[in-house]
Amino acid sequence: MAIADDSGSFSIIDVPLEKHTFNHKMRTASALLRVRKPQNEADIPFQEILPLRLKNHVSGKTDKTSDVACLQEMAVLFSCLKTNDFNESLCSKEVGNFQRCYKVFLDKKTAKKETSSKGVLVAGKDLNYKQLNKVLKKYPTSAQK
Repeated sequence: MAIADDSGSFSIIDVPLEKHTFNHKMRTASALLRVRKPQNEADIPFQEILPLRLKNHVSGKTDKTSDVACLQEMAVLFSCLKTNDFNESLCSKEVGNFQRCYKVFLDKKTAKKETSSKGVLVAGKDLNYKQLNKVLKKYPTSAQK
């Protein structure tokens, strides 16, 4: 162990370690370093708890998403307003950009809503629950137990 004295120089002092403390620390460290071996898959039989097939329908609970649009334009607008002490007349270009972006967003949203309400299936991965249920009716799984 090193100890500094008043002059700023270090002295090394021999401190005897207790055997019990050292041994206890080593046992704790070895217990932490032990890693469990993976189980052999052949030794564990598979038990089917739930049926391994899709249901013929999905719920619409998680279909409600929070639509966030035009974040970049909004950030630029707020930055402009902050630098111009919230005077809108000096940020007319940014306000116009934000309004155009938001109008395009609303147009896309209403078009998507119309197609989903008609039940028209559009190729892609963004299907709502009604469209998914329509597809699942076309291709049902085997009879439910």
